[in-house]
Amino acid sequence: LDFIFDGVSGAEKLDGVPLYSNTLAQQMKSSVGKGGLSIDEIKANMLKAAEYADVAATGASTAVVASIGDDDTLRAVNLGDSVLMVIREGKISARAKETIHYFDCPFQLSDESPDRPRNGSVLQTPLKKGDLIIAGSDGIFDNLNDDQICEIVSKNNKGSISKVAQQLVSESRKISKDPNAATPYARMAKRNNYSGYSMGVGGKLDDISCVVVRCK
Repeated sequence: LDFIFDGVSGAEKLDGVPLYSNTLAQQMKSSVGKGGLSIDEIKANMLKAAEYADVAATGASTAVVASIGDDDTLRAVNLGDSVLMVIREGKISARAKETIHYFDCPFQLSDESPDRPRNGSVLQTPLKKGDLIIAGSDGIFDNLNDDQICEIVSKNNKGSISKVAQQLVSESRKISKDPNAATPYARMAKRNNYSGYSMGVGGKLDDISCVVVRCK
């Protein structure tokens, strides 16, 4: 079981109370190592963790949770704007759909949100030897387009998967600080008349998290 929980920056947070994203991660750890989970089991585990966080935590979080079964099938639920994709032979072969209410307002879990795991998108796809699974917060995918991600993977895939993850994070962070970079976020921000993005360029400063798994 792999997961990415990304705290929502615009959500109100109380001092001295555990963050919602961290609490989700702590609760979901109990599901790790139990073998492959079905989509219904993933949603049930997410809901249980969210209901606990609703009471014990503050803030809000997006969530992408994935499991690989004994049948070599990847099953994932994505609630929000984090991304999970499968890269096969240098190309994206599968991708979990992001779920958003509107630009810059992703589906999210919190005690004040109507969104629940049942509202997330679902991905089920067979895996092959050599496939690379990448799960990351929007800090990765707001700054890197699909071609850039595939290029980074191709250049680093012969080494350890940790190097692939490190390069994705490093390049995302570098671009996030570049006001002249052509980024997926800037392109969408221009369409939505966001201040500071009238030219359709500029990185997006954000939390950056990434998990990479290679299928053997």
